[in-house]
Amino acid sequence: MPEGPPDDRFLYLSDILPTAWQAVAYADPPKGGSLAVFGLGPVGQFCTRVARPLGAERVFGIDLVPERLEMAARHGIETIDARQGDVVEQLREGTGGRGPDAVVDAVGMEAHGSPVAGFMQRAAGLLPDALAAKLTEKMGVDRLSVLYAGIDAVRRGGTVSISGVYGGAMDPLPMMQLFDKQIQLRMGQANVRRWTDDILPMVLDENDPLGTADMATHHLPLDEAPAAYAMFQKKQDGCIKVVLHP
Repeated sequence: MPEGPPDDRFLYLSDILPTAWQAVAYADPPKGGSLAVFGLGPVGQFCTRVARPLGAERVFGIDLVPERLEMAARHGIETIDARQGDVVEQLREGTGGRGPDAVVDAVGMEAHGSPVAGFMQRAAGLLPDALAAKLTEKMGVDRLSVLYAGIDAVRRGGTVSISGVYGGAMDPLPMMQLFDKQIQLRMGQANVRRWTDDILPMVLDENDPLGTADMATHHLPLDEAPAAYAMFQKKQDGCIKVVLHP
């Protein structure tokens, strides 16, 4: 596939890098501590890469797509294949039985699992837009398997940062576990301008410490955008990030 122009890295400043930076800042792993990132799409990949500049020493990346795991491993991340055994137990084993100090949920409503929630999402997608929006507002249910796993995995007194988007109005949460483990939850839309001054020196660094050159897997013309979105959604052809060129 063709290489992108040398300034591709600046595209990530508009959304992806600030979202990742905020997610890790909100997770607030202690200096020398551990961070687990669930979901290794573009935001999750950058979460693992900014974790060390923000203080973490050990960084775990969890996904079930081989290409995503391979990309994270190239950048020194301890990867866990979600298809191979109990993820929470593997995280505990890797952290002396305690669990990671902080967790980032970079997946959100698209998490695998929960067939009932998946069915409701697909059903809403078949309705007219106005009706679907009303149904989601009142009756929306997300697939919460990743969020549950993050809450279970994080150490007592740790933080779970949510950058993956959830839209459900009726999502059940394990409130007793959240209370008992004294877990702090942080989440929200990325405050992009808040973080760009912190990120820009790394993006300008010729050594590329955030590995921006190793993010886009596909460069395609703008008129192929529908096919590119479908390829990304279906996780075909090793697609992790598409850059569209006018």
